[in-house]
Amino acid sequence: MSEAKVAKVKMFNTKLKAGFLDYEIDEDDVVLPSEAVGSLDLKNGDEVSFEVIKKGDKHHATNVKLK
Repeated sequence: MSEAKVAKVKMFNTKLKAGFLDYEIDEDDVVLPSEAVGSLDLKNGDEVSFEVIKKGDKHHATNVKLK
């Protein structure tokens, strides 16, 4: 498990409940998948804490919590 990080929601699609965090790893934003969002009511600019897992060639947020 990785260390908890903090970032703001960069882009969030409320219909898909997925988006990206304003946190770059290897020059790519961290993906905010719907399964990590769960029942959180997120919007652009919200600050969240999260951990990072790698899926394929992308970094995904997991254990997302609203700050």
